[in-house]
Amino acid sequence: MPPSRGFSLVELMVSMAIVCVLGTIVFVAAKQAYATSSLAVSANNIRQLAAGGMAYLGDNNYTFWPYRTNDAANGAGATWWFGFESATSMSSPEGQRNFDPTKGPLANYVPKGFRPDPSFALGGRAFKPKYRNGYIGMGYNTLLGGGFMGSGALKKQTALADPSQAVVFFTAAQVNTFQRPASALNPMLEEFYGIDERELTAHFRHGGKAMVSFASGNAGFLPMDESTRDMRSPMANIGRFAPRGSRKFLE
Repeated sequence: MPPSRGFSLVELMVSMAIVCVLGTIVFVAAKQAYATSSLAVSANNIRQLAAGGMAYLGDNNYTFWPYRTNDAANGAGATWWFGFESATSMSSPEGQRNFDPTKGPLANYVPKGFRPDPSFALGGRAFKPKYRNGYIGMGYNTLLGGGFMGSGALKKQTALADPSQAVVFFTAAQVNTFQRPASALNPMLEEFYGIDERELTAHFRHGGKAMVSFASGNAGFLPMDESTRDMRSPMANIGRFAPRGSRKFLE
């Protein structure tokens, strides 16, 4: 029986080159599939929120819902715009908390078909979840909903100067460097749920743009104001629609 012949150096180099090319093709295809999936999920979630928000306004004298209320009717805790969180949950470590989406102000207006956006888990950056039972990756304009603590006045859609330029919902996240396991040396991408004239919480995850819905009911994309990019994790694409202190696109 003739002795077996191993790969020559040339054959080995050709084989390695083929493997590298195939790996690159698979990586590019996977990245494109991830981007397409993230875009589809964001579009579905924001479409449902926009439609539900418009229906809510029609039933409530065109007054926006609160970002947060301390609602005793649901027991001790807080009712956020996206659901109710008990005091027990709020005292638990982030990542182990739960919220009940059936008790939020939009519960009767928005279908329960939200899907977690893969841009968080597959974005190549460490992700720090807030809740155990899912995330939607969307935020709400707190200037319409009485502020982050819900203590301010609720805005009316009919009082806005140009509803087609006032953001209601948007793709949202923040950079966390202050809660374990995040740190200054280990910045982590974290879901977030609101924006005002100061917060860096818009997530420009779709080709450098944020998906948004406006108070007129239409949806689209807005670019980041580069002066606001969160440089603690610049590749995370977290920032604002306009400079800090500006209410452009918010009122």
